[in-house]
Amino acid sequence: MPILEIVAPMALSPIEEALELREELLAVLKQLNRSENELGVNTGLEVDELHHLLGHGSLPGVSAPDVARAVQVLVGNGYARCLDTPEYSWERGRVVETRYTITSQGKAYLWSRLQRTARID
Repeated sequence: MPILEIVAPMALSPIEEALELREELLAVLKQLNRSENELGVNTGLEVDELHHLLGHGSLPGVSAPDVARAVQVLVGNGYARCLDTPEYSWERGRVVETRYTITSQGKAYLWSRLQRTARID
């Protein structure tokens, strides 16, 4: 009878972790920018909404804590801002609490990526 070997997933190297975080940061920025452009009104997105959009799009394996961490990094660096005043959202049909929007600095960063690489990854 063959012996089955159980192999634990390998931990990422610091460089791989940094690249993964960079990918998450860019994906969140792109979603915040897309949300603002599509709605025409900058109502922002909640972390759960970002997680849902990213999980069904560019980052299917992303976790909710990863998205929350990415949002906090973006806010801390001035690329996104937090809107925490509760307000009724007609688009959602409910009151929204804490949500996030892209800042002009975040848009400038996306624009610089576009100019440098001829695309936004």
